[in-house]
Amino acid sequence: MEGSLSRRERKKQETRLRLMEAALRLFHENGYDDTTVEQIAVAADVAKGTFFNYFETKEATLPALVEWRLQRLEEALLLEQGAPASPVERIKTALRLLADDPLIDPTLARQVFAAIVHQQESAQHPGFALAQLLAEQVRQAQAVGEIRADLDPVYLGCLVRALFFQQMTMWHHGHCPAPLPETLDKAVDLLLDGVAGPAWRQSS
Repeated sequence: MEGSLSRRERKKQETRLRLMEAALRLFHENGYDDTTVEQIAVAADVAKGTFFNYFETKEATLPALVEWRLQRLEEALLLEQGAPASPVERIKTALRLLADDPLIDPTLARQVFAAIVHQQESAQHPGFALAQLLAEQVRQAQAVGEIRADLDPVYLGCLVRALFFQQMTMWHHGHCPAPLPETLDKAVDLLLDGVAGPAWRQSS
């Protein structure tokens, strides 16, 4: 598909990507509030006016950053990109990659949520997109018998998403003694194993 784009279209895509890469790096290094449009333009090696050809405001970069990072995450879960063969392991991989993403930093995450709160189309909401991405991995896990086939994959995708953010909140408040990747893996294992004791299982 990319090969069918004209040279001008490719150049526009490359410029937009450079702007997003520069914005994400500066937001992470300096903080969102202390980063200016001019600094983003300089870091991307474009004129300040060029920035506004792609984004109306600095805030407008945030939803674009989320969409871009989710696309990168989806690509990382492809088998041809070296992702694990097990769909459940791919779910764990997705959570670990999310945890390492600069957008998950609590301060920047609050700015992201503020920027997207007025979005009207639920299909464009990054939380919905993340749940859908996880739901697809659940479907694949159901197809190979790693997850029960009688459960709604979208519901489970939302459940894994909620579990991730709950674990990240605990981690940022210092309530997770284990390393974060291990904490996330254990949380997924606990979700899949269940927490029911023998008495509950017998009564069921």
